[in-house]
This record gives sequence, C-alpha cells and structure tokens, in this order.
Amino acid sequence: MTPQLLLHHPKDWGACPRLLVCGWDLGRTLATIVLVFSVKCALADAFSIRDVIKGGGKRTVGNNEIVICPTWHPFQCPNGDCIPIKYLCDGSPDCSDEYDENKSMCTAAVRPPVEETASFLRALLNAHGNNFLVKLFGPKANNQLQGMGGVDQVAVAISQSPTIETFATEMKLEPQEIERMANVLESIVSGSTSELSADEAGDFRFFVQKLQETGFF
Repeated sequence: MTPQLLLHHPKDWGACPRLLVCGWDLGRTLATIVLVFSVKCALADAFSIRDVIKGGGKRTVGNNEIVICPTWHPFQCPNGDCIPIKYLCDGSPDCSDEYDENKSMCTAAVRPPVEETASFLRALLNAHGNNFLVKLFGPKANNQLQGMGGVDQVAVAISQSPTIETFATEMKLEPQEIERMANVLESIVSGSTSELSADEAGDFRFFVQKLQETGFF
C-alpha cells in the first residue's frame, strides 16, 4: 500500500489489519510503513496506533513499561482511551462516557487556573482582612471563607461552576445571598459599587471581568 492510499484509509483502524511501523531511517524522507498480517519485528520496534489510543495508552513493551498517551492524542478518557486535545469541549462526545464534554471541566478550561484563583482570594483576605469576602458572598464567608469550606473549596467551585447559580448551589447560598453576589459583581464591572471602596473594587475588577467573559454572571 502506498503512503497516499494509507492516508485515505478509513479512520476505524479496528476494521483493518494492524498498522505497524518497523523502525525509522533518518536518512530518508519517509518512514517505511508496512501493512501486514504477520511481521517478524522485535516487539519494541512494533507500533500500533490502535494499541496506543485504546486502553489508555497503557501499552506495554518488552519490559512491561507503561506508556502514557502520546503527544498527538494526549488527553486520557476515564476508560483509558486517548483523544486529541482539539476534541475537548467541541460539542461532540469522543470519550465513551462523554467526559470530554463535561460542563465543569469545560468551564475550568476557560477560567483562571484554580491555583491562581485560590492565591487571588488569599491575597484579598491578606490585604483587606479575614472577613472581607463577606461583602461578596455574605455571612458564610466569615473567617477566611470557613463557612463555605475554606479558600481552596471556593476556588474550585468558582473555577468549575458554569454559572453563578451553579456556584450558589454548590456553596449552599440562600437566594438573597445569590442576588447580593450578582449585584456586587455587576457593580464591580460597571464601576458603580457602593459595597466596596474604590481600591477594593479595583483589586477585584480584573478577576471579575474574567468571570463575566466566561459566562459566570
């Protein structure tokens, strides 16, 4: 089979004999690609695309070394299959359990990383006092957010909650607390907040704008 025919072969390699690559000659411009039913290659030299992308890329070689998902299919589904990064959050499930379209994961992908969110919240508390975030979240945010599970728990919820309503449900906020939070966030963006001083609102603004841009409110 020529390279041209091979490239136009159906996507489902499972319907074909195994594709094997038996070595690479750096002195040539093309690898020697052979489609066969039986090839006497050393096991360490044989390479099967299907073996890598199915079963978590946990393909074993001669010494039983575990091989992780390859760079060209780097995301590992919970069942172990490997898929391209481009297939994540594209509206079409590729993992058998549809994990690549999980709403929380897809939200976290466009929000600031959870570590940065946690560091930001801690910086606000250090700058403005342990109870500062009561102005945003309500009385549950007393004593460095202890009533909401602590800084890290709140950071995770902010990072993965698609909307303010989802966040409020996870944090068990009351309806009046949700309304207050939404109003404070809107006023921070518009620059018309009466709950925060100009300096406090300024410290918040860039982060809050990121939340707005990603559909949080």
